Amino acid sequence: MKIRLLLVSTLLFVLIGCSGGKKAQQAQLAPQPEWVKMRPSSPTYYYGIGAVRKSMDVSQYQQAARQNALADMAGEISTTISSNSVLHAFESNLGFREDFTSTIRAQTQQDLEGYELVDSWEDLENYWVYYRLSKVRYQELKEQRKNDAVSRSFDYFTSGLGQRDQGNIRMAIVQLVKALEPIKSYFSEPLPVELNGQQIFLGNEIFKELSTTISQLQVVPINREVSIKTGQALTTDQLLFETSFPSFGAVSDIPLVAQYSEKPIRNNKQRSSVQGQAQFEVDVVRSSKTSEVFSVTIDMDEMLAEAGADPLIRRLVNRFVLSQGATRINIQKPKFAIISNEIMLGEPQKPGILEASFKQKAVEAGYVVITDGSDVDFTVRITAVASPRDDSGQFKNVAIAGQLSVENDKGVKIYQRSLEGFIGRHFDYKQAGEDAFRDARRRLESTFFREIQEAVAKR
Repeated sequence: MKIRLLLVSTLLFVLIGCSGGKKAQQAQLAPQPEWVKMRPSSPTYYYGIGAVRKSMDVSQYQQAARQNALADMAGEISTTISSNSVLHAFESNLGFREDFTSTIRAQTQQDLEGYELVDSWEDLENYWVYYRLSKVRYQELKEQRKNDAVSRSFDYFTSGLGQRDQGNIRMAIVQLVKALEPIKSYFSEPLPVELNGQQIFLGNEIFKELSTTISQLQVVPINREVSIKTGQALTTDQLLFETSFPSFGAVSDIPLVAQYSEKPIRNNKQRSSVQGQAQFEVDVVRSSKTSEVFSVTIDMDEMLAEAGADPLIRRLVNRFVLSQGATRINIQKPKFAIISNEIMLGEPQKPGILEASFKQKAVEAGYVVITDGSDVDFTVRITAVASPRDDSGQFKNVAIAGQLSVENDKGVKIYQRSLEGFIGRHFDYKQAGEDAFRDARRRLESTFFREIQEAVAKR
């Protein structure tokens, strides 16, 4: 009984001690300041207040509170959109304005200087920090940064105009894009500067000259329309494009990107030559349509990458409409005639299983199969004779002997394949023969027809 009373007394002492310690710790905390209860406001200062939950790492939560306070301060610095600014032209584009506002807020927070710590406060669970920044000091520092940005932007701008006057249109576009980068934080401001004795608004002027330069850069096909047969290649002399600019005619070194409506193509990027031309090719046309389109446009992504443009500038520039040259590809279907001699155990097969299989594959590939044999591009010859071979016990063996070949319209053989090695085994000769032909048909559909297509494409 005495031991039990002793334990109870000890426990009560510990609990009272902990409670007393907690109350003592709470009593040691400074009272909650007014700036925690109500956000301060002043015509003289910007304020930033950050709060975080405390963690084991003191430096970590104090740094987090500081960042929150600076973000809060940046949000208090409002942005007014001037009617003579780049951003004014995008007021109806809510998506762009949202991106711009987010970018500017982040840049403002990054550029904050001259702020001072006013106070900090904490309770047992949270930590607050309170900063302020003189509005006069902020404007002074902002004007310094803006003047430097305008100076760098103006240098790129005049360089771009100079490059354009010399006919270097690619570099002109790159320099004009670069001119936007230093002043992106000031797209909402007019930025007046003097050019050739006249006042201009720099952002708007860069935007206007960039738009004019891009719109005047043209991509034109040398051949607006070409005709080709399925299975043939589109050659570089058919897919020839020229880049031009009104003041200079053909212009060189313009990055271009091509698209072919049937399928993706290799080597779809080129730069215009000294003559202002770029050549492309398609290895083989297999489209089942009557026409396709091969188009070429300016590769603005490459020039934006060369200019080192960030996502906001890319989105701005990608609003411009780019010139596109297109060549219509009229697709004529090659005509095939099939001459087949398929014999099953002495019985001619009409139509033969290989003939029917080839015809189906040809139609699926967009070819035309005719029966009279006149005015054809290719003649397919099939010889396949199924004959008994030595039996294997109870099984009957039938093997095919023959040849598959294709000739062009000049009578030149462009493809040839032996049909040996196809053997059918069954209790019945007829069934064995049918198995042999089915084996040959599978090979025709899986391998031989693809090889014929490749031979036709290379003719």
